[in-house]
Amino acid sequence: MVRRVAYVHGSRQGRDTLEQRFRFEGQAANAAAVADVLLNEPMTGDDSVFGSRPGKETRRTEESWSISGFSPAPGFRFDVDITHRNGDFHVRFTQPDRSAPYLQGDLLWVISDEPDGAILDEQINTQRALDVVAEPLGGDRPSLRRWLFFRIGHKQVMQGATRNIGALLDRRIN
Repeated sequence: MVRRVAYVHGSRQGRDTLEQRFRFEGQAANAAAVADVLLNEPMTGDDSVFGSRPGKETRRTEESWSISGFSPAPGFRFDVDITHRNGDFHVRFTQPDRSAPYLQGDLLWVISDEPDGAILDEQINTQRALDVVAEPLGGDRPSLRRWLFFRIGHKQVMQGATRNIGALLDRRIN
């Protein structure tokens, strides 16, 4: 089972910030298992982390993977690179096909153990994230798409992704 236990949208130095925490519970729920799902299960398609969405996995190593053309919703398309570094996951969004990207930069996923479960703590443009990522998540100019990402879209995408991660964890023990 997985549930969102925190959601805070704000702003810092003129940039949107977002913090979300998801708690995984159950026999298979620990930080190592959640990280293993992120590193070894398919990212798109049936029985995957992000579900049946457009995007093609272009690279995968023991510590990272990339998807090009990922589209979590119509009108949103970007490349995603995820790297497991120092126990955390650094997630990078780029839009190489756009001359003025509306969403480019990095966010941070911190996965930790808790009694009887694990927490996936997502940090976007917070001080915690900016202390370790290469580039804040943003764009060159004001954007309705970026506004929607921070206020509606990403919240929904992560709700679905964590639900899928929970199902993949449960499948491992059944």
